[in-house]
Amino acid sequence: MPATVRGFPALFPVRRDGRRPWRYRLTAGLCRAFLRVLFFRRLRFEGSANVPLEGPLLVASNHISNWDGLILGSFFSGTLFAMVKREVFRPAPLAWLLGGCNCFPVDRGTADRRALRISLDILRGRGRLLIFVEGHRSRGRGMRPAEAGAGFLVRRTRATVLPVAIWGTEHALVRSGGLLPRRGHLHVRYGRPVTVAAGSDREIADAIAAEVAALLPPRYAGIHGHSTAPAEGSPDMAASETSGGRPLANRP
Repeated sequence: MPATVRGFPALFPVRRDGRRPWRYRLTAGLCRAFLRVLFFRRLRFEGSANVPLEGPLLVASNHISNWDGLILGSFFSGTLFAMVKREVFRPAPLAWLLGGCNCFPVDRGTADRRALRISLDILRGRGRLLIFVEGHRSRGRGMRPAEAGAGFLVRRTRATVLPVAIWGTEHALVRSGGLLPRRGHLHVRYGRPVTVAAGSDREIADAIAAEVAALLPPRYAGIHGHSTAPAEGSPDMAASETSGGRPLANRP
C-alpha cells in the first residue's frame, strides 16, 4: 500500500453526510467564477439534464489536459469525488485543500489498494465518483486504451455509468505567437446514464470508453472509433431505467 500523502486528511471523506465540505464549496465557486470570466462564451455544456442527482454513479470521462478535472469538478452539480494522480498532492497545503475538495490520490500504473478501497466505499455509499477512463492524458491526439479499473469498479458495485466527453482543453491558454495566449473553445457533453449487467473488467472498461468516444467529435475518438454496432462478445449492458439512457455496448 502506498505511503500516506503528507497533508492529506487523516479521515477521508472529510464529510460523510453527502454534502460538500467548505473547502469544496469555496474552491468550486472561485473556479467557476474564474473560468466564466476567462472563457466566457467559449465554455459550453451539453446534456446537463442527464446527470443523476444520486449514486452510486461512476462519472467516466476522457482526459486531454489538466484543465479537465478543474472544469468537470467545478461545474458538476451536487457532490462529486475524484481520483487524482498522486503527483498533484504536493506540497502538503495543496494535499490538504484537495482532500477537502473530495479528491484522493492514486498511484498510477500500480494496484493502488487504498485508492481502490476508497473508490469502492464511495460507490457503495451511493456517492458519485469521477475517473478518467484512459488513466493518462491524450493531449488531443485521440482517446487511448481504457484502464481496466473502471470496469472493476462497475462490476463490483453495479454503479450506474455517466459517460462524459470533454474537448478543446488542449488549446486552452496556449501560446500562438501573439502577445497573449489564446483561450480556445471548451466543450463538455454529458451522455445518458447506463447500467451494466455483466462482463469482464476489460470488456466493461472498453465499452465505457466507447460510450465516451461516441460523444466526442470524430478526431478525438481515437482507437474507439464511432461505430454504433455492438462488437461480438460485448458485455451484457442496458440503459438506465431511471434515465431513459441508451444501451452500453462495445464498439470495434
